[in-house]
Amino acid sequence: MMHAAVLHAFGQAPRFEEFPEPTPGEGEVLVRVTAAALTPLARWVASDRDFARGREVPFICGTEGVGELADGSRVSFGVVRAPYGAMAEYAVAPQRLCTPIPDEVDDVTAASMMNPAVSSWNALAFGAKLVPGETLLVLGATGVAGQVAIQVARLLGAGRVVAAGRDERVLARLAENGADAVIPLGQSDVDLAEAFRRAAGEEGYQVVLDYLWGRPAQVLLDALPRRFMVSREVRYLQLGNSAGSTISLHANALRRTGVTLGAGSPPPITQLQELYAQVMTHAANGNLRVDRDPVALADVESAWQRVVSGRRTVVIP
Repeated sequence: MMHAAVLHAFGQAPRFEEFPEPTPGEGEVLVRVTAAALTPLARWVASDRDFARGREVPFICGTEGVGELADGSRVSFGVVRAPYGAMAEYAVAPQRLCTPIPDEVDDVTAASMMNPAVSSWNALAFGAKLVPGETLLVLGATGVAGQVAIQVARLLGAGRVVAAGRDERVLARLAENGADAVIPLGQSDVDLAEAFRRAAGEEGYQVVLDYLWGRPAQVLLDALPRRFMVSREVRYLQLGNSAGSTISLHANALRRTGVTLGAGSPPPITQLQELYAQVMTHAANGNLRVDRDPVALADVESAWQRVVSGRRTVVIP
């Protein structure tokens, strides 16, 4: 037996308790877990059956982590086989989802960086195809993923980065991450729309990464200038919906603004591993940073219910 974060009902917090230790199957390896990030995806899997992909309770929470293999090598890993997850003393992972971690990067940093940095790099470089010199707007810039997206955008050569977020305390220090302008989302709809237009300048936004949807997306799409002949594209990637799952979208908000609406699709495994290697190199060099909130596995139930704005909770077995 081992200790793990075990979910007994969708929508509730997992409990710290004993669970049978996993045995690797064909193509899998046993990992002694040293850190596992509490990501939005981990929460979605534990709260929404659509994301659970057939999992039935009880199961162990956590979709990704960092740990050691039998030979002592350190790897990041992804978990796909129910009922096992990453928030446990041991996990099983497909060998193909294990990626080496450089010695210069500690386990907590590696775990906290894995999801937001790889997903934002994929979204910007391959989803939106960001071109050096272009202007990017990040909706949800005060969250962990948004903060990392700003840093990645700078590494990819963005000419201007506008950060819009709800936490004004975090928003005030986003210039350190590379933001050229910030927009508080707590304004009235009229003032927020004007702030979006003002920050866009004459050239407008070429790329939008949206981690929020809901009201911020509604106000932004209504605020974009509408033209009879659209001459410029706005590549809009919808990546999250923490501000609401639906909006009312007028047809002209797409046809007459140049907005092309999409989502960042998961990259192939080989590309994922290449991206992760790049991310870890930049983390080792100090070019990518994430504020972390390490917690013991034994405290997972209380940590799950606690919201830590702008910081990534990392569970330590």
